[in-house]
Order: sequence, then structure tokens, then C-alpha cells
Amino acid sequence: MKKWVSGILLCAAAVSLAACGNKNASSGEGTEKAAEAGESRDSLGGQQEKAANASKVYQIGFTTAAVEDDPYYVFAKNFSDIVAERTGGGIRIDVMGGGQLGQEGEMFSGMQMGTTDMAVMTNAYASGYVPASGLFDLPFIFKDNETAANILDGEIGQSILKEYDNYGVKALGWGEGGFRHLVTLNKAVREPADMKGLKIRCMETETYLATYAALGVNAVPMAWSETITGLQQGTIDGLDIPVSVTYSNGFPDIAKYLNMTGHFYSPLLICVSGEVFDALSPEEQQILSEAAVEAGKACRENNARVEEQMLSEMEEQGMTVVRDVDLAAFREVLGDFYESRKEAIGGSYVDDLMAALGE
Repeated sequence: MKKWVSGILLCAAAVSLAACGNKNASSGEGTEKAAEAGESRDSLGGQQEKAANASKVYQIGFTTAAVEDDPYYVFAKNFSDIVAERTGGGIRIDVMGGGQLGQEGEMFSGMQMGTTDMAVMTNAYASGYVPASGLFDLPFIFKDNETAANILDGEIGQSILKEYDNYGVKALGWGEGGFRHLVTLNKAVREPADMKGLKIRCMETETYLATYAALGVNAVPMAWSETITGLQQGTIDGLDIPVSVTYSNGFPDIAKYLNMTGHFYSPLLICVSGEVFDALSPEEQQILSEAAVEAGKACRENNARVEEQMLSEMEEQGMTVVRDVDLAAFREVLGDFYESRKEAIGGSYVDDLMAALGE
């Protein structure tokens, strides 16, 4: 009996020693991993630690793919990074691409209701809610990106941003999708006659729809999420999108032509729910506003840096880039179109813009 009890005690002691050994080994391994994690945090400038300790966490959504060089992603990511840095990690903004927070109309309505925090909006979608923003939907108004940036960052552009205050949304700053060119399945477009009868996916805004009607195009309002399928099934013949969006969303694999019509210029803007913005301190509001402006500039710079490379790569992939588009002929067809949009846009915005452009 004593031998049996002694055996039990010896086994218990062995198990105890083994457990202690495992505990010490686990502790040592944990210490090593903690040290490695600490080194990793140091190498990343403490970003992970800051994110974990963020006292305020928000989401910013957009509809395109969250991939490198997509302008929506570039805009949102730079904004998020700048805010995290300027607030010492006190505010974290999670970047949610690919329509995770809904399509643009859903996100705008969500910001008005306070159920969506922030979004990178396409101006043409936003103008469906804020009529004055339709000023920048007018076709063929900017001759180049620099002219557009000067107007958007100047008095006219800032006045348009303030209009959003009347709709429960705070518009912080302008970025750039770029000039919207015509992507077509199997037909080159060089002059207005080439567009007649085409079924073109179009954002459902008054100015875009009216422009296509004037050009004899069958405009098809369609959500971004349905567009690629629409092309593949032949429901539409094409759509208008910037070069960077054409490239980063795989359109060279689907459509044959990229026609450099540049008929619309597409500003992007970062918007915040009025409810979210008002809950921030004045210092935090200033940080977000400044971050949006800086992120917008970074977005434009990235577009300028990569556009020619993207065009070359798309040509290598078999897409035909049509550069000899008769822009003067398109403007002539539109005639007094700009005059007809004054009432819908409101105020003296159209006249002010034309004066600023010297037209």
C-alpha cells in the first residue's frame, strides 16, 4: 500500500515538474514572440499599437476595388494614414473598398442618417443629392487636370463643398478620379456619329443623362456593381470611366477600345456624416479637413504619375487606345447645353465657372 501511494506521489511530482517545464517553455516562447512583435511595431512606427489603442474608430467606404493605384483607394488610404498620424492613433479610419458599405447612393443616404461614417464619393453621384455639385458634371469644361485642380481648390470649388452642409453631410476636400473616357466593347469612337445608338452605362445624374441624350446615346443607368456583368452579357456597349479605374478593375480583359474622349471630368470628394463630424472636437475636425485636402493632392499626383504607364500596359494587353478623338466636333454638337443646365445647378455657379475659365 505504501509503495502504491509512493508511486502515485512520484507520478504527481513528475507531472507537476513537466507542467512547470512546459509553462516555462511557453513563457519563454511568449517572451520571444512579444519581443518580435515589439520589433515589428517599432519598424512600422508603432502603427499597430496606435490602432489598437484608438479611442475613436470609423469606416470609410468606396465602391471600386481596394487595389494599388485605384484613385478611390489612394484617396481613402492616404486620408486614413494622415489622420492616424496627426491624432497619434487616437482616431482610426478603416478603409472599406469594393462596396462593403454599399453603393454610393446608399452610402450618401447612410451619412445623412448617421449609419455610415465616411465615404469617398464620385461627384456625379453626389450631385444627385447636392444639385450645385452638378457644376462639375458639365461635359468638356476642363482642358486639363491642372485647370480642374485650380478650380476645385479655389473659391468656386470651396463654395460647392459648403453646399453639402445643407444636406446633413460634411464634404472635406476634393480628390480626383480623372477624366472619364469612353470604354467600348467592340467599336472605336472618334466623332459624335460613332456614339449614336450605343448603349452606354451611365450614372443616374441629370447632367450625364442630358449629355448623352444630346449626343444620341442610349444611356443606361446602372450601379457600378452590375457594370462588368452588363458588359460581359452585352446588356451595354460601354461606359465612361477614368484611365486608372479602367486599368485597376480589369477592363482590358473585357472591352476592346478605350476612346480618349475625356467628355466628363470626375472629381472625387471625401464626405463625413454630419453627425460624426459634429461629435468631433474642433481640433479633430481641423485634422480631418486638412487630411482630406492633403490626401486629395496625393491622389492627383498618383494619377499623373501612373496614367501613361497604365495606358501602355493596357495596349500591351490588347486594348486599343483611340487618341485621335475630334473633341471640337463633340463640343459643337452640344451647342448651348451649358445654358440649359443653369437652373438645375442653381445660383450663378455656371456663369462664375465660365468666367473663371475665360469662356
